[in-house]
Amino acid sequence: MKPKLFVLKMPFEDGPGKMWICSHCAMIEGALAVNSHWKDEVNVQRLDFKRPRKVLVELLGEDKQWLPVLVLESGETITSPVEIINYLADKYGGAAAHP
Repeated sequence: MKPKLFVLKMPFEDGPGKMWICSHCAMIEGALAVNSHWKDEVNVQRLDFKRPRKVLVELLGEDKQWLPVLVLESGETITSPVEIINYLADKYGGAAAHP
């Protein structure tokens, strides 16, 4: 089973006429663009901003809908974008987040 990486679809609307990006998810999307080989190793799913996010509720529970989140094969989760990027770089090679 591949790790599952969940990020927000961007841009998204939050408030009438207000369009946004999630800076944490944008960081992940940038790392995915630079490390295109990760797409073969990780199941990436882009979710709508609106809650409930059914797939996350079913997988992690109602109170764990934070994005981005990397769900490892063990069921462990990583939510820090820098930690997600560094985990994927360590595991699959490629560019990590610069300190």
